[in-house]
Amino acid sequence: MAWFVGGFVLLRILGVVFIVLLIARIFAGAGSHHHGALGILSRRFAEGEITEEQFRKMRDVLESD
Repeated sequence: MAWFVGGFVLLRILGVVFIVLLIARIFAGAGSHHHGALGILSRRFAEGEITEEQFRKMRDVLESD
C-alpha cells in the first residue's frame, strides 16, 4: 500500500513539472519568431542568395513590427 501512495505523489510531481515546462515553452516561443526570421535572412545574405539592399529592406520590415 505504501508504494501506491509513493507512486501517487510521484505522479503529481511529474504532472506539475510537465505543466511548468509546457508554460515555459509557450512563453519562450512567443517572441522567437522575429529572431528566427532574422537568422534566416542573415543566412540568405551570407550565402549570397539576396543582395545587401534586399537584406536591409527585409530587415527593416521585420524590425518594424
